[in-house]
Amino acid sequence: MPFQPWVGIDATLTVPVNLQAGATGNPVFGASVVGDAFNRVELRAGGTIAFGAGASSPTTTLTRVGAQLQTNVPFDLNNVGSGLQVAEGANAKQGTAVLAAGSSVVANTSVTASSRILLTSNLDGGTPGFVRVSARTAGTSFTITSSSGTDTSTIAYEIFEPG
Repeated sequence: MPFQPWVGIDATLTVPVNLQAGATGNPVFGASVVGDAFNRVELRAGGTIAFGAGASSPTTTLTRVGAQLQTNVPFDLNNVGSGLQVAEGANAKQGTAVLAAGSSVVANTSVTASSRILLTSNLDGGTPGFVRVSARTAGTSFTITSSSGTDTSTIAYEIFEPG
């Protein structure tokens, strides 16, 4: 039986555990399976988590860059029923707006000059038309306008930023 130092030990840490590496890209923690030549997962000193298959050095990474997380591979939601969930609310990146006489100004401080704003009708009302973003003020709002002046539809929007 392999050595299992933590089995049966009841310990309480009263101070944080601080692991340090000699350089940013070096692992401070690694995990592998018996027989692996390399770690399958590493927590690196620079704020990166790296993943691999154990036969070679980990190459798939999740890294903190500023206040964002970045990955070096496509993000794949491959389970049926899985999907991206985005919070809604004041200044969120997704939501709905109700058109009045074919337009609506959406107050949203997260919109930028280069935001990509996707629109679709969530609930048709009045005489629906084609909708578009007709104006925006970075950090303040954007305007949804319909081709029909009698459109009172509820429009769903999603705001993306170019990477």
